[in-house]
Formats: sequence, C-alpha cells, structure tokens
Amino acid sequence: MFHLFNYQANEPIDEAMNVERAAASDQELSHVIQAKQLYNYKTTHHFFVGDESTVELFNALKEIALKNDHEYFGILELHPEYEAVLSMLKLLIDSVPELPESPGYNAIQWMEDMHPNCWMAWKNATFYLSGGTTLISRFQQYLVQRNVTTAQIRIINH
Repeated sequence: MFHLFNYQANEPIDEAMNVERAAASDQELSHVIQAKQLYNYKTTHHFFVGDESTVELFNALKEIALKNDHEYFGILELHPEYEAVLSMLKLLIDSVPELPESPGYNAIQWMEDMHPNCWMAWKNATFYLSGGTTLISRFQQYLVQRNVTTAQIRIINH
C-alpha cells in the first residue's frame, strides 16, 4: 500500500512507488482493522468524503466493498500534487482542490453539481466522513440538509 505521507510532491511518482517496504506496516494493519469495524455490511453503496489524511483508510474500505460486490465512490479535498495517488491506488474517488480557509466547501460544491439521477442512486448510501473537524462538520450538516439520516453517516476520527 502506498504511504501518502511519505510521498514528496517534488519526487517522481515512479521513485516513490519503488521504495521497498515491509508487506504491511502497523499503520496499514490498523487501517484494515478500522475499516472492518466501520464498514456497514448491510448497505450496498458506500460514499467516502475526506482529505489526504484519509486515503489509506478509504483504500481499505474500498477493498471490503469490492470483496462484497458493493458500490463505492467518494470525494476528497486534496492538494493537486496528490492526484496521482488516487489513480495509482485505483480508487474510484473524485478530488477537488483543498481550500485551507474553507474546508468542505469544494466537496459540497461537487455534490451540488452532481446530476440528480446520481444523487438518487447514492442518497441511501452509507457515508464515511473523515479528515479535519471542519470538513467533517460541514459535510455532515450538508448531508442532513439533503435528508440523509444520521444512521447513514459514519464519522471517522483518527
């Protein structure tokens, strides 16, 4: 698994990927365990919302979704230099630029721009919110305004 925090923006992505690592670090195992505890096995749609600090956890959740033949998608607020990580991990997650002065704003705007038919497919999903406190809080408020129940929202604190 790729360690996002070990990646340097000025380092070629190929070099970052060729660094030799142990099969699984304690942190990676922690993400897998946490993902198994958080995952809602009763729903078939899973939507991830977060920032660069949540990529590895969302990757672990993705693996559970795929093993259970469930759908997943999401939105991350990222620095542009981390875009390559999403494709490298084959995460089906869109990204928007991070606004440090207004966490959650771009992710909410992305949701607002979502086609109504897409929202119909995802409104009953389990939503996993992680990242900074402001991002989580704003996105949770947004979901509640869109009539998503609190039972559908899983807050992930790291």
